[in-house]
Amino acid sequence: MTPHQLKEEIKRIASELGFQRTVIASLEPMEAERQEYERWLALGYAAGMEYLKRNPHFRTSPQMLYPDGRSAIVVSVSYYTEVPEPPPGFFGKVARYAVGLDYHVVIRAKLRELNARLEKITGRKILAKAYTDDVSLFEQALAARHGLGFAGRHTLIIGPQMLGTYNFVAELITDLELEADEPYQGTCGKCFRCGEGCPTDAIEYGIGVNANKCISYLTIENKEGIPLELRKQLGSWVFGCDVCQEVCPYNQRPNHAPWEEFSPERGAGHYLDLFSILQMDSQSEFHQRFVHTPLRRPKLRGMKRNALTVVGNILGNCAAASSTGITPQEQFEAVKKLFEFIQEESDEMLKEHAYWALAQHEEPETRKKLKQIIDREESQIVRSLVGAYV
Repeated sequence: MTPHQLKEEIKRIASELGFQRTVIASLEPMEAERQEYERWLALGYAAGMEYLKRNPHFRTSPQMLYPDGRSAIVVSVSYYTEVPEPPPGFFGKVARYAVGLDYHVVIRAKLRELNARLEKITGRKILAKAYTDDVSLFEQALAARHGLGFAGRHTLIIGPQMLGTYNFVAELITDLELEADEPYQGTCGKCFRCGEGCPTDAIEYGIGVNANKCISYLTIENKEGIPLELRKQLGSWVFGCDVCQEVCPYNQRPNHAPWEEFSPERGAGHYLDLFSILQMDSQSEFHQRFVHTPLRRPKLRGMKRNALTVVGNILGNCAAASSTGITPQEQFEAVKKLFEFIQEESDEMLKEHAYWALAQHEEPETRKKLKQIIDREESQIVRSLVGAYV
């Protein structure tokens, strides 16, 4: 089998497995991409993600990641599923990529299967390592350099022929000597719908995403509280955000996820009951519920923080009860649960978010009781924080 034939066979097998696009990448250093990456870091846009700041040279040198490698098979696979109407009550929305099972596990297994089939047709052991979004590799840059798609203004890879952005990107670095593919020449033109639609103005034209403002960062990687000035912009997003993808013209006809592992029935689903999260007693209980999904990342503390923020946003919208579908009795029960949460919670950050959530409810009796309970709050830190909005 010639190198060209092997390359075509790799793409054929990958397609059979469900990968929507496959390209071959070289492992040469990405110097131009590194300079852009360092520029982004210098702006402080990596926020609190310290792992992104460590050794940009390594992150843009694929050969250093796996020294036995000679080329990389770079693939994309859709995770898109339709979002149903939200259930009535206090529910938060989950980004599409996280509604099913943990994509790291699922994709790595598929890539190992791809490698096993390649070993059969080549008749030899192939040294290979599968990666997806969990190592020090600038994956978007590698994918764009070799034609998996092009990087949009939202920094996501946009696949050709309207493959859009609802795709995971992954790599199988192998010891196969394969000819690398050329870049795909795509463009956003003058379009900036992603930036215009971003609730927190996190996308900057010509620069990319400022993680300090990004809802996905704030609800997943962020270990601190949600900044006060951004809480209302979270809306109902309790884990991640899809707004920049929902408004992208390239996502008009998205391909649906090819594997059942990415279906909402297999994982956490598109919506989470917010008070079921707030009532969890331990990290082990949280881990048990979300163990096979991406939702473990913020841990219980982070998810409670997110849930409190979304509950506050829902309560803030209840002035027009018809727009939320939440009855006065349901509002009363939610407020009662928040007051109980404050009484039982010792974490100052979570208590402050609970106070903020209550402060969004304009009902006079809630406001009166809120002021009374704040006067009895023992934590001076919490009292100083809530003074800004009560």
